[in-house]
Amino acid sequence: MDHRTYEIQVRLHLPRLSRADIAHRSPATVYDDIRAQALIRAAEICQSAEDAARRAHACVLFDVEKVRRDLSLSFTDGYRTTLLFGEVRPSAGHVVQSRLHYLRSERADTVLQFGLFLPGAAMPLTYVAFSRCDRRYVMDALAWHGLAARPEEILVLTRMHGLAGIPANLMSLTISRAVREIRTRNAGRYVITAYNPMLGFTGSSFRASGFTPMASAPVAYTYDERGLFHTRRISRSPVPQRLDTPNNILMILAVNAGDKQSVASIKGMAEIPRRDHSCGDPVPPAGVDFASPEWRERLTSYRRLLEAHWSSATVHPRCHEVHGSTREPGGQCGVASVWLTRKLQTDLLLDPTYCYGRLRFDRDDLDDVSHHCWVEIGRPSDPRRLVVDLTGDLAGDRAAGRQGAGDRGDGAAGPVVMGEHHALRSRGVRYEPVSRLRLDELPRDRVWLRFLALDDGLATAV
Repeated sequence: MDHRTYEIQVRLHLPRLSRADIAHRSPATVYDDIRAQALIRAAEICQSAEDAARRAHACVLFDVEKVRRDLSLSFTDGYRTTLLFGEVRPSAGHVVQSRLHYLRSERADTVLQFGLFLPGAAMPLTYVAFSRCDRRYVMDALAWHGLAARPEEILVLTRMHGLAGIPANLMSLTISRAVREIRTRNAGRYVITAYNPMLGFTGSSFRASGFTPMASAPVAYTYDERGLFHTRRISRSPVPQRLDTPNNILMILAVNAGDKQSVASIKGMAEIPRRDHSCGDPVPPAGVDFASPEWRERLTSYRRLLEAHWSSATVHPRCHEVHGSTREPGGQCGVASVWLTRKLQTDLLLDPTYCYGRLRFDRDDLDDVSHHCWVEIGRPSDPRRLVVDLTGDLAGDRAAGRQGAGDRGDGAAGPVVMGEHHALRSRGVRYEPVSRLRLDELPRDRVWLRFLALDDGLATAV
């Protein structure tokens, strides 16, 4: 087992104990309290890392200490090659985030993910993932330094990983290439990230890539009933930390030359109060006129995009024999709703809910759908909450479905249904959820692997 991997897991589980537990007992006894959890997680990471290293062809880099800035490599036996920088397929990113990264927690709101590859490899040697800024305390820290930016102009580097034994400068090269790509795509003005001193991180790769410290922020360590660490985004009934721990250090990098001077002038560090961090207040969502024709057309374009990438890998297992064509909506409502949930959250900073349940009709000429998925926006108790269904034509006759759900503005044109819950119900279209999941919870649902197959197809098509 890799020593550093195990050390991180020990440090990650120490905050489950109180300072009195640590001070008044022997080190061996304290260690015994967290040893099982640290061993389990470290062993799982190392087992997955062995397979990832094989798929990344990492053995080629044996004894290579440094890679040139142009990513070229040369060896004493005359062999030459060049590493490739590129986007990481969503399914490969899933492996890195959920199995290889020390947090073992996938960020479902990932919008960009890059890595360095050896030619022909299926897995990256290095990996960086970015999400949109959705926390108000990050915006407050920027304002403290006089930096004015909109949430959509900020990317947060949420996950970074490198396989064991890779050359020391590969991570900083990966970050630099990723920032260059962000600049090319005009995807953001600033990149924010953080490192955790409690886990032994020093931020050296960030500093080598040009990041500047800008703030310190508390860390929320939470655990499940077995004592295993969980990120606070996915913890439903978390057991909170008992040990006071050092703050994370937030760092910032300007993507464009015009903003570099502003970042260079940063003096000191903002200190984010624990109450602000603990509340996790979201960034206010963008204003959207869901009743506008433009928004309805956008939803229709989403449906066309998704159905072009539906396949036997994305359809629900129960529907393989029922629906002859993978272009039909049957069995595809789950992956379509996951995609829409993520799209609404990452693009508009909304807080949509993925719903599973029944779709019933008061009309006898439409078949009820006993297993269905859709998206809702708004509180579950609010009768005016918005229902958005990209596969609303599952009831059978599409023409009848359009007339029943959308002829008076409470549904949608074509296969898309959109309207307030109470308005749809008054027209005999009843969406009855059995379960609701936030985006952060979806990677643990059975639909997620089918969604990754859809996302892989969409990424390949770009």
